[in-house]
Amino acid sequence: MDTTSKTLPLVDQAPATESFREAVLDGLRKPQKKIPSKFMYDERGSKLFDQICELEEYYPTRTEIGIMQDHVDSMVEAIGPRARLVELGSGSSLKTRILLDHLDDLIVYVPIDISRAHLVQAAEKIATDYPDTPVQPLCADYTSSFD
Repeated sequence: MDTTSKTLPLVDQAPATESFREAVLDGLRKPQKKIPSKFMYDERGSKLFDQICELEEYYPTRTEIGIMQDHVDSMVEAIGPRARLVELGSGSSLKTRILLDHLDDLIVYVPIDISRAHLVQAAEKIATDYPDTPVQPLCADYTSSFD
């Protein structure tokens, strides 16, 4: 077993600063003012969301984990062998670990997130904990097209 992590270089397709500026100005010009929530997920915002997910009052994460644990075998069967596992909005990749614990022969795990710093930290942890699985982090806004 290879004990070195296989984190591949970050593919950075995060929106340009101009996109942020344009989105904020566009949102402030509307009668009902708004700023897209994707801009709250910088490193600090992502860590705050992780803390929220741990609160007893915040049930979605707990519920999703329970569903995944109950159905992991059928999910693994549907994914099949030698797969590329792509996760949109991976965050800390907490729920993905349920799958990774059962998928032995992934070609690559591709976590996609808009928060570059949080993505890199999570990808490094996954690569360390699952050294036989190549990890290719992709920083991108998946609500828009990217390469």
